Amino acid sequence: MSTVVQLEYVGDLAPYDEEEAALAEAGAALKVVRAADGDALVEAAADADVIWVEWTPHLTRDVLERLPRLGLAIRWGVGYEQIDVAAATELGIAVANAPAYCTEDVAEHALAMLLAVSRQVVYRDRQGQQGLWRHGPARQKRLAGSTVGVVGLGRIGRHVARVATAFGATVLGYDPVVRSDDPAVRQVGFEELLAASDFVSVHVPLTPETHHLFDADSLSLMRPDAALVNTSRGGVVSQAALVEALDAGRIGAAALDVFEQEPLPAENPLRGRDNVILTPHEAANSPQSGRDLRRAVYGATVQWLRTGWTDSIVNPQVRPHARAAR
Repeated sequence: MSTVVQLEYVGDLAPYDEEEAALAEAGAALKVVRAADGDALVEAAADADVIWVEWTPHLTRDVLERLPRLGLAIRWGVGYEQIDVAAATELGIAVANAPAYCTEDVAEHALAMLLAVSRQVVYRDRQGQQGLWRHGPARQKRLAGSTVGVVGLGRIGRHVARVATAFGATVLGYDPVVRSDDPAVRQVGFEELLAASDFVSVHVPLTPETHHLFDADSLSLMRPDAALVNTSRGGVVSQAALVEALDAGRIGAAALDVFEQEPLPAENPLRGRDNVILTPHEAANSPQSGRDLRRAVYGATVQWLRTGWTDSIVNPQVRPHARAAR
């Protein structure tokens, strides 16, 4: 019987009745573990044919080299920076994710943040809760007729672009890899997008190339009244550079669901600002996305156990020398 190890983070995915039933039909058993570090993970998952990864510890090269049975590592989510894909590929380990489970949720969250900024919803709510009424100047903007720049044109970015277009915005897109087939999206260079956009929404994975994509130099290209919305990964935006840009008035506002350090420390200088909206990395959350995520993870696992492959593998070059399902 094959062993699937659920590397649990805080336990909010439990119980696993649906997963256990599906795995049992494929001749596998689920083993739930928690591990403080890589060594503890190796000890707990020594018999793993498949590992499901939430957040930590990461599957580094050192960890992967000490898991001789492991054939498939799946990340609970779209991003998979928790797994050393290059090392996994060398070792014959397939890496998969759940690429489409939260497309609508994250896109809706990004647009909700964009609208909250443009209509000053959170700012005015804070005033209303304090007993104030129309306190200070009105800074609302109309989304229709504005320019929305979408950085990253994968599933989520394309969805944001479609909805922004429906609101009447002009949409610019930047992606060095993906070409949009939406005639309403005009693809431009990164610098041109920053200079021309009233709102910039970020939808790229965290890679060495995108780490601090938004640094002091790139932020300086944005309009002084523009807003930055980030629902991708915290490391894509330099928080120090963003704070400096906000303090200097080089950018008008920011709405962030992801941060370089999570949870965001209480003393972080992004807190307590009227022109900043913060949510706790939950753009992907909904009952529907939770259901879809579960089915994507165990569905990919069952497919791999039965056929030796699954559609959501992100390193297809591993196939000629991939470790077989047991």
